[in-house]
Amino acid sequence: MIVTLHDNHRMVLIIISVSDHQPAPYAESLSFLVSQVGARSAQIFAEWLAPLGVSPRAFGVLSNLSSTGGQSQQQLADTLGMHRNNMVGLIDELEAAGWVRRHRNQRDRRAFDVRLTRAGSAVVSRINNLIPALDREIGHGLTGGEQHTMVALLQQMASALDLSPGIHPGLSGLPRSHPAPGPPGGPRRPLDAASGG
Repeated sequence: MIVTLHDNHRMVLIIISVSDHQPAPYAESLSFLVSQVGARSAQIFAEWLAPLGVSPRAFGVLSNLSSTGGQSQQQLADTLGMHRNNMVGLIDELEAAGWVRRHRNQRDRRAFDVRLTRAGSAVVSRINNLIPALDREIGHGLTGGEQHTMVALLQQMASALDLSPGIHPGLSGLPRSHPAPGPPGGPRRPLDAASGG
């Protein structure tokens, strides 16, 4: 690669050999590649949601309400792995946008049930219509058969990791509360401790 710099009427050519770059040893590891593709997919999804005024966390709540017909704030927090104080703030934002409404729980007057409004249902439907295009964007280098195989393998991995279908573990925005496996032969420990954070 040749880079040309212009500075004070001088031209400097810098030649960088791209082929000399050696990928990191982990570049071909399953864990890194799944994380790398997942991070890029999440980034693209967030970019596509931004013009609609919806964050991925907000969509997680809205889509969950869409599939369940409504839940209490506490049930939502538990289902999505979010701290209840964070859930209250997020529901406040969604209610201000006109996408959800709180209703007093009939059995426990201290609790609120949260339900989608028509506008909230329309937002969920609009975002759900983006998913096939996102799948095409992320999987554009794969054939249809390869994409189906990839989905099946990822579902198998998610099941083996005890991940709930349709619930993104990153919604909480908080560190994991259960231990993750440590290195082979080492103790199981939380991710925060493993990273020194």
